[in-house]
Amino acid sequence: MSKNFDFEQLVDLSNWTDFDTFMQDFGERLDRDIKKSIDTRRKLRKTLLSNPKIRKAIRPRKEDVKKWESLLEWAGDELFGGNVCGVDGTLSHYPMASGTRCRIGIVATSYRNNRIERVLYVSERELAEPSKTPMEHYNKLLEGHRVTNMLVRAIMLYGERQLALQRPEKWKFVHGQLLPYELRTGLGAYRALDVSLEMGKKLIKEKTVIGIIEDTTRLDLLNAGIILERGEYMPATDLKRELEIYLYGDDEKGISGAHFNPKDRAKFEKFIDKYAANIKVGIFRIGYKPYLFHAHKDVFDEAAALIARDSMNQPMRGFPLLVDYADEICSKVLSSGDFQKQITSRIAKISPDALGFEMIARSTRRR
Repeated sequence: MSKNFDFEQLVDLSNWTDFDTFMQDFGERLDRDIKKSIDTRRKLRKTLLSNPKIRKAIRPRKEDVKKWESLLEWAGDELFGGNVCGVDGTLSHYPMASGTRCRIGIVATSYRNNRIERVLYVSERELAEPSKTPMEHYNKLLEGHRVTNMLVRAIMLYGERQLALQRPEKWKFVHGQLLPYELRTGLGAYRALDVSLEMGKKLIKEKTVIGIIEDTTRLDLLNAGIILERGEYMPATDLKRELEIYLYGDDEKGISGAHFNPKDRAKFEKFIDKYAANIKVGIFRIGYKPYLFHAHKDVFDEAAALIARDSMNQPMRGFPLLVDYADEICSKVLSSGDFQKQITSRIAKISPDALGFEMIARSTRRR
């Protein structure tokens, strides 16, 4: 962690001012900060490109342009021949006295017959730990046995990847990392590590499942993408290094290591040593900004071509259309807001007196 930041200095009231004074030179200060950021990126790009090792990693190389063009043509045939699918999911949950009402939707999209096809899968259930009596259920809530947001997200992310493996298309795009954070943790008392690592093994062995990462905390990797011109990509690291940072931490980056018991730690280390090095973490840029992706080392260039070719369908955003379309369907057809309204309306119909207790507090705010 940087030693330049001192919390006591950051919270010192001398750093604060009244709104009118703050707004007097707001525009000038903002312009100054923006110019500083642009200049910093320009200098960083120049420094990175001066490194021969980094320059050599950028693809396609000049001598390989024709090969890359041929690979893009192949990627187009694969995409529009229906051999690639994009998978994304959405979740909605509503806490109730008896448990959490949860709806998970997963969408798979593909190109067939010059149009986009979609398949929507939905699972809705009540999530609650088994209890024989209301008092036992209440005591479990007091002890912290709650259905957390992380658990619900882990179920959705696992379902997305499970569906991707079951799809008939050869190539599969999944939104996010191949083994997301929620599936790495083991989820404490839910003992999810074994099944999550088994899913990770299947995804890696399949070779043709590609994780496409829109948002990441690894800003060092994302910023490295400023060296890429449109249409370029490069390998940056591998999943082994990523998971080692997660497991052991990184003092220079201010990252603490995971908290596993010795048995689970050994399982995670075995997974890293045996499987994780097979997945490369790459950076690609088609539009205004770069993104990260996870792909098997044996098909890394093919994966990059498929991603690039589909991203060309959105030249400004530069992100695969199949994944974005799946996300769009999720947000429109399975709106979280609509889900909550459906539940509150049913509660009101069945028992108006219960509505106040069962309503989510945030939804009662005046806008």
